Amino acid sequence: MWLTIAFGAISLGIVVASIVAMNVESAQALILPHMRKKIPWVFIEPQQIEEGVTVPPDSHVIIHLPESFRQIAREVLLGHDGKTIRYWGYCLPQNYDPAIVEARKGLPGKLFLSEAERAERAERERAKRQPFSVFRLPTKKDVQENRNITSIRHELEMFTPSLLCYIMTESPLAIGLDYDTDSLNIKLEQGLGTDPDSPDTDFDGIWDGIEYFTDTSPLFRDSDTDGLIDGIEDRNWNGRIDPGETDPRTQDSDRDHLCDGLCRVKIGRSQQVIIGEDLNLNGIVEEGETDPLKKDTDGDGVEDYTAYLRCQMGENTLCIR
Repeated sequence: MWLTIAFGAISLGIVVASIVAMNVESAQALILPHMRKKIPWVFIEPQQIEEGVTVPPDSHVIIHLPESFRQIAREVLLGHDGKTIRYWGYCLPQNYDPAIVEARKGLPGKLFLSEAERAERAERERAKRQPFSVFRLPTKKDVQENRNITSIRHELEMFTPSLLCYIMTESPLAIGLDYDTDSLNIKLEQGLGTDPDSPDTDFDGIWDGIEYFTDTSPLFRDSDTDGLIDGIEDRNWNGRIDPGETDPRTQDSDRDHLCDGLCRVKIGRSQQVIIGEDLNLNGIVEEGETDPLKKDTDGDGVEDYTAYLRCQMGENTLCIR
């Protein structure tokens, strides 16, 4: 097994060297100008990926994916940092059948680039190309120079077992498998404190990955502490505020100064009361409750909070509660 991996690693190094030789500036865009020291090589084994590991920055890193999964998306495998962190890599083909290799144009394997890296490369390509206008028509030299601008394109989005890949990144990347299929890999979940074996750590009905991406807490059932569980406010558990739903990120969705559920509020210098709109915290507007999506539930021109205070002071004879 180690001889096979060693041969693969050597082959991978040769391919990477070929990529760099083909387009030094484009391929090594992540190597900063001030880096003059020797760049280290790092090998990450399958067991490390199964347990969760960090890909070090500014290094030649070879990763060998384990066999204990079916497939995993690039962003999940590499911790969802592709939009902000520049990284690029290359994976050797798993089948060395000459007919398959010959059918591919260019390199035998596939390249992958983060969104941030793709954006940077696209900008560099635009900067290199000669601008033309009716006042400056292109010459033969201009056309030839534009044709000579080579580019490295993103090809690989889904990773499969046993792949041997090279990667270089400008910042650390959390790499690992996603055992509970909540779109967060094990290393990322270790950092967050969520359960990598449960898609819904806090049992609020919304999966950890959705909460991570939509700014609710995957560790606490009631992110905004308004007394309503996140999964009750987000009824379809999709992380979006759809019609008829209150916002699990804020206590007061309609901004009428009454929290969506029940909250402890200080009145005066020392008095505290528990008030809110959903008295039984079930997410349904029932008799005797105000609507957390309407500032003025009964449409009388007086906002719900003002009406509540008037009722407490005995100024209103007809009170919702």
